[in-house]
Amino acid sequence: VGLTKVKDDRYFDFFRGRVMFPIHSVSGRILGFGGRTLLADKKVAKYFNSPESLIYNKSEILYGLYFSKGDVIKYDQCFLCEGYTDVIAMYQAGIQNVVASSGTALTKDQIRLVRRYTKNITILYDGDAAGIKASFRGIDLILQEGMNVKVVLFPEGEDPDSYSKSVGTSELETYLKEHTQDFISFKADILLKDDENDPIKRAELIRDIVQSVSLIPDQITRNVYMQTIAQRFDMSEEVLANELIKLRQNAASK
Repeated sequence: VGLTKVKDDRYFDFFRGRVMFPIHSVSGRILGFGGRTLLADKKVAKYFNSPESLIYNKSEILYGLYFSKGDVIKYDQCFLCEGYTDVIAMYQAGIQNVVASSGTALTKDQIRLVRRYTKNITILYDGDAAGIKASFRGIDLILQEGMNVKVVLFPEGEDPDSYSKSVGTSELETYLKEHTQDFISFKADILLKDDENDPIKRAELIRDIVQSVSLIPDQITRNVYMQTIAQRFDMSEEVLANELIKLRQNAASK
């Protein structure tokens, strides 16, 4: 399972000089490890993970789910962040229905793992715009699985780890409540930041959002989202509905 490596007939500790994060299965068995370097050297990889093995497949595992599943069921809500320290800091701050995708792009297997316990996922993003745009695909996967997705964006330069350490539990809870938004508002705010008045950019964005809504399996949920898009962009619901039908037909024919 990669705790030791062999080089020129010499065995060495793969995770030496690193803080270790045991990665548990849903039932609590340790499947692998994450290791964060203690060195400030830029040439050294910040994180190492155990190599994939018969028991460890990182695309099928969510860090922290073994500890948080009780609270996920209790609050019917799962907060999803990126790294090990994000989960630990949030958990210590009193938000215990939290898991991490451990730095990997979100997968269908991970989403289905959450769906066992709740249909509601809130993704926690730090203020890095490039990382946010890259993760839009994860939102589409969540919608495709028939789940409800919300988004919280932390202030620039902050992530769940740093922010939860700088404020008290009640302030953190208040921030999460007040800054939770649906994915339509979130996507529009991010993509239209500098091009609010560019008609071509607006048209691309609306098409992009309708494409995401077309993935939702439930018709009523799709219709509710279409009403929201029509209001947000001051557009005819009929035009949007025609585009939605076209996208779904194209997907079905593929």
